[in-house]
Amino acid sequence: MLEKIGRVNNSFLFQSAVGKKILVIVPHEDDEINVAGSVMYSYVQKGAEVYCAFTTNGDFSFSAATRMREAKQALTVLGVKHIIFLGYGDTSNYYKGGHLFYTAQEPVNSPSGHNETYGSDISPDYAYQKHKMHSPYCRQALENDIQELILDVRPDMIFCVDLDVHSDHRAASILFEEAMGEILRRPGNTYQPAVFKGFAYCTSFGAPKDFYDINIQSVPLPASREDVFVGKSLYTWGERVRIPVLPECRGHFLRYNILYKALFQHASQSAALHAVRIANADAVFWQRRTDNLVYQAHITGSSGQIQRLAEFNVLNITDIDSKAISFTQYLWSPNSSDTEKKVSFHWKEEVSIAYVELGGNVENTGRINKFELSFPDGMKYILGPLPKSGNLLHYSLPVVQHTNSCQLRILEADGTDYGISAIGLYSYQFPKNIGVPYIKIMCKDEFIYDYIIPSSMKECQLSVYRFGTDEDVIYHLEDGSRSRITTSGKIIFAPEERMLHVRAELRNHPYICDDVWIYRKNKFYFYKMSILQNIERIMMDFYLRKYRKYTHIRHKYFRKL
Repeated sequence: MLEKIGRVNNSFLFQSAVGKKILVIVPHEDDEINVAGSVMYSYVQKGAEVYCAFTTNGDFSFSAATRMREAKQALTVLGVKHIIFLGYGDTSNYYKGGHLFYTAQEPVNSPSGHNETYGSDISPDYAYQKHKMHSPYCRQALENDIQELILDVRPDMIFCVDLDVHSDHRAASILFEEAMGEILRRPGNTYQPAVFKGFAYCTSFGAPKDFYDINIQSVPLPASREDVFVGKSLYTWGERVRIPVLPECRGHFLRYNILYKALFQHASQSAALHAVRIANADAVFWQRRTDNLVYQAHITGSSGQIQRLAEFNVLNITDIDSKAISFTQYLWSPNSSDTEKKVSFHWKEEVSIAYVELGGNVENTGRINKFELSFPDGMKYILGPLPKSGNLLHYSLPVVQHTNSCQLRILEADGTDYGISAIGLYSYQFPKNIGVPYIKIMCKDEFIYDYIIPSSMKECQLSVYRFGTDEDVIYHLEDGSRSRITTSGKIIFAPEERMLHVRAELRNHPYICDDVWIYRKNKFYFYKMSILQNIERIMMDFYLRKYRKYTHIRHKYFRKL
C-alpha cells in the first residue's frame, strides 16, 4: 500500500548485537510473546544469542509435551534457538494443593500430579540437564534454578515477567528478583546485566484490541484495577522503557505479522485471538538498575530492618493469590523511639556517587518530607519531600562524590509508618550496561514509523522519546522537501507535498538517529484501508474462533493435539 513501507531507519533496530546474550524469563508457554515477542525477534535479527526460559510446563489443562512443542514452534518462528524449561507445575490462584511459593523446602503436588520438575520428549527439565536430578516443587528450588540459569547463561540483558494477577507470574517475578539480588550482593560482584521487567497482561494479553487502525498504536496506559499497580513506586508511566519494533511486528494486516504467526503456534491457548492486543508500535518495560552501589555496601542504621534497602525485590508481596495486590515488608522504617533516624553505607574501596534515587511509602500511610544526605568531606544535601505512591525522587549531585561512605538521615516526616522503599546510589545518571542510547520519533506520544495522515492536515507536531540520554535533538527534512520543520519538531507542510522523509538525531551524536516517512493521503485512501482492515478482522476472528473450537474438541476426545 505504501511505496517505502518498512524502510524507515532507526539506530537501535539496526545496530548489531552480535556477541550479546539476551535472556527472557516467563512462567507459561505463550507468555514469551506476551512479554517480549517483538524484543526477541529484534535481537535475533540484530545477531544476538536469545535464550527463553519457562518456569512452568504449562501443564494445568494440557500436557507438558503439548505446551513445550507449541513453545518450540512459536520460538522457531521468531528465530529463537535456545529454549529452556525449568519444569515446574502450572498452578492456578487459590489452588487447594498450595503453591510452591508458600513452602520453602517441602515439595508440593501440582495440579498435574507432579512434585518435582520434569520434561518431555521435546526437552528435559533444566535441573536434570545440569545435574541429572530433578528439583522438588518448592520455593527455594525454583529460586536456585533461576539463579543458576542466570549465572550459567550470564546474559547481557534480562527481560522478566512482572507481578501480573496470575500466581505463577507473581512467583516467577519475585523469585527472579530474589535470585538476582543474591547475585548482586555477592562480595566483589561485578556482573551487572541490564534488567527489564514487563507485564504479560495489562500491557499485552489484556490490553485493548487496537491493532486495526490506520497507524499502529503504542501500548496504552492500563486501566486502573486492583491488580494493576502502574503509577506506583518504580512503575510510573512516564518512566517506562519503550522499545521500537521491526516492520515484521507491525503493518496494517495481521495475517502478515510475525507475532501473529508465532502466537498461532500456541493452539492450545488460542493465543492468536489475542494478537490484536499484543502487536503494538512499542514494547513496554520498566528498568531495574543493577549498578546500584548499595548492593555492595555494608549498611548500618539506628533502628529498623536496614537490610531491606539492599533488596533487589523492592515491592515484596506475601500473597500471590489475591487479585488485589498488597505490598508487605518492603520498607525501612525507623522505630518510633529512634531520635537519629539514620542509615549509613560503607564500602571497602572508594566509590563515585553522582546520582541518587529514593522512594517512600506506596500506600501513602506516611511520607518523608525532608532528609539529609551527607558525606565525610562535610558536603550535605537537604532533599525532599519524597513523591507520593512510592514514586522515585531523582537527584543529580552538583559535584561527583568520591568516597568510602555516606549517610542518610530523616529530618521531617508525616504519618506513622513512613519509611524508604528504595534507594539507589549510582556512579552515572544513565547505566552503562544498556548499550548505545536510542531515540524514537513520536506524534501525540505514539511511536511512528510509516505514518499516514489526512492530506488536509497543514501542520504536524513531532516529539522524540529518548532512552539512555537527555541530549538535545535536531530535526531534518530529507530528499529536498519543500515543507518546513521547526527546531521544536513542528512540520508545516507544503500544499502539494504528499510524502515526507523526516530524520531526528542527537545534536552531538548524529549516529543515534531515527527516520520516519509521513504520507498525506486523501479520504478515499482512508476509506479503502478501513474496509480492507475490517474485512480481515471479521474473517480472522471467524477463522480463529472456529479453529479454537476444533482444537478443544480434538483435545477433549483425543486428549492431545
